Amino acid sequence: MTFSVRLLCALFLLAGGAARAADMPPSMDKLAAKVLPAVVSIAAMAPAGKNSGQGDNSQGDNGVGDDGGADSSALHATADTPDNAAGTVVPPPKTVESLGSGFVFDPAGYILTNAHVVNNANTVIVTFPDGTVYTATIAGRDKPADLAVLKIDAGHKLPYVKFGDSGKLRVGDWVLAVGNPFGLPSSSSAGIVSALHRDIGDTDFDDFIQTDAAINKGNSGGPLFNMAGEVIGVNSAIYAPSGASDGVGFAIPSAMAEPVAEELAHSGSMTRGWLGLATEEVTPQIQAALRLPGTDGALIGSVSPGSPSDGTLRTGDVVTGLAGVNVANPRELQIRTAEIPAGQKVSVQYRRDGSEAQTKITLTAPPAALDDTVTPPIPGPIALQGLGLSVAAKPAANGVSVLAATGPAAKAGIVPGNVIEQVNGQTVASAGDLQERLKPLAGQLPVFLISGNAADGSNPGPRWVPVQPAS
Repeated sequence: MTFSVRLLCALFLLAGGAARAADMPPSMDKLAAKVLPAVVSIAAMAPAGKNSGQGDNSQGDNGVGDDGGADSSALHATADTPDNAAGTVVPPPKTVESLGSGFVFDPAGYILTNAHVVNNANTVIVTFPDGTVYTATIAGRDKPADLAVLKIDAGHKLPYVKFGDSGKLRVGDWVLAVGNPFGLPSSSSAGIVSALHRDIGDTDFDDFIQTDAAINKGNSGGPLFNMAGEVIGVNSAIYAPSGASDGVGFAIPSAMAEPVAEELAHSGSMTRGWLGLATEEVTPQIQAALRLPGTDGALIGSVSPGSPSDGTLRTGDVVTGLAGVNVANPRELQIRTAEIPAGQKVSVQYRRDGSEAQTKITLTAPPAALDDTVTPPIPGPIALQGLGLSVAAKPAANGVSVLAATGPAAKAGIVPGNVIEQVNGQTVASAGDLQERLKPLAGQLPVFLISGNAADGSNPGPRWVPVQPAS
C-alpha cells in the first residue's frame, strides 16, 4: 500500500470517528448542576380514605395513569394513644402519603407541581437537594390543567429556574427530566421530545409533550428542561403497562404551565379568558365553498351576543392565530385561549372573504351559563328538490327552520328543528333567500351553516354541513 493510499484511509477513519463523535448525545453535567438546586421533593399527607389523587396509582384502560408517589399507598400512624377511662387503646387517625416533585419558579418561595400530587392534602412537606425541609402552604390549585402552586417562607431568596418557550420545541430536541422517582430525590434522566400536542384524555386541555426521558412514579410535578436550562414542561403522566417507565412520558407544556403558575401565585386561582366563539373544523368541502387557501384554522359558526368577539368577528370568519400563535383547528384555539387569563388583550388573526385580517380583543371570564335554546320549527313547508329538505316559509330569528329532512339532507345529518343560517358563506334570512342562493349551485355541493340539535340529539352548536344533491 502506497503512502498516499495509507494517508487517504487514515483520513477516512478520522472523518468517520469525528462524525460518530458529533452524533453522540451532549453531556448534561453542567445543565444538571445548574438546575438541580431549584428542584424539590414533595411529600403530601392526606387523611386515609380521602382520594389523594395518587393513592391508588391506578391506570385507565388505555394504560395512561398519573405517575404518583413511590409509596403513595403506604399507611402511617402515630403511636397508639391509651384511653384510660375506657381501659382500651384507641387507634389513631391514619394518613396517606403521596410523593412527588416540584420546582421553584419564583425566588420568593413559589413552587409549581401537579394538582394531583397535593390533592386533599392537609400537610405538605418540601425538601430541597441540600436537605433543607419546609412546610408548605397551597397557594392555589387549577384542576383543569392539573397544576398547583405551593408557598414556603424561607426568609431569603431561593434558587429558581425560568420558563422557556415550549412553542419552539421540535421533535428530536434533547430534554432533561428531574424529580423524585420512587422517593429518590434529585434524579435526572435524559431523552428527546418524542411527539408534540398529545391528547391522552388526562386533563381538560391536553396538549402534552411526549418524551422518552425516563419518568416514573414520583416524577409528577417535576420539570422538563431544554438544553438552555429552561422549564419547557411539567412532567405529569406516563404510559406504563409494566408499572414503570416504558419510554412514554408526558409533560404539560410551559405555554400552559407558566401563565397558570403566575395566576395561582398572585391570585390563588386561574380564571381563563373567553372569546365567545363556537367553531368547527375546516373540511375540504368547506374550504372549497368558502374559497379558502387551506384547511388550517377554526371556522366560526356563531358569535355569542355581548361576548368579547361580538362586533369584531363574525360567522364565516376563520381564526388562524391567537396572541401570535398559529391555530390549526378548533381544539388548538380552545387550548390557546385557555392559556390566557381573563382581562388580557390579545391579537387575533383571521380570514374573511378571502383576505387575511387581524384585530385586538380583550378576553373576559366566561358567563356562568350559556343559552343552548334551539329555535323551534315554524310551520309552512317549502320543499327544496334534490336535497330532501323541507323548510318553513316564515323566517326564524337567525335563518330558515328545517321542518323535514330526508334523502341527502338526512344522510348529511340535518334533522327537523335545525336552522340554516348560511349557504356557502352567504347569509340566508328567509326561504326565498335560501332558494336564490341554491339556484347557481344546481347539481353542485352546497355547504350549509346549521344550528340546533344534531342527529344524535346533542346540541354541538352551529356547524357546517355539506349536502351531496341527489343525482
